[in-house]
Parts: sequence; C-alpha cells; structure tokens
Amino acid sequence: MLNDSFYLFVEVAAQRTMQLMRGAKPKLDVRAHKYSTIACAEVRGDLIPWETVTDEQIVAELAEKQAVVEEELQAEIAQADLARAEVTPAAAKAEKE
Repeated sequence: MLNDSFYLFVEVAAQRTMQLMRGAKPKLDVRAHKYSTIACAEVRGDLIPWETVTDEQIVAELAEKQAVVEEELQAEIAQADLARAEVTPAAAKAEKE
C-alpha cells in the first residue's frame, strides 16, 4: 500500500478522487458510486501511477525553470534594445514633437 505509508495512500487517493470528480474515467469496474471509494480501490490495486519527489529534485526543477525564465527575459530585453536602436534620430525627433 504505497510503501506502507497511510499518509501517502490518502494523498494519492484524494488526488484521484478529484480527477474522478472532474470527469476522469474509472480504471476499475467497481459497483461503488462514490468517487472516493473508487479512488481508494484504484490506489489499492496499483492502477494509479505515482512517484515521490525529493527536495533536491524540486530545487533542481525550480532552478531549471528559473534559468529558462531568465533566458526569455534576456531575449526580450535584447529585442527591445534592438527595436530602440532601429529608430532613426529623425524619427525619434518626430516622436517627441
């Protein structure tokens, strides 16, 4: 039962319950009508894929996302600088007037 962790079982079952409530199709043919009962049966039957994530994995993923955002920001800044440089002095003077 999810590495003998009741807390983890409850977390996975709760998330699956929410998926079922939003319209996901059950992966198990049970006679139950309650979403939570179906979700618990699916988790007990190892039909729901899940994984635990370490703090190091979270930090690495956030660092990767931050690097992508910074790269995009630098590209936008470079594009804005290029657009600003393309304005001729005569056009800039006309804009001021």
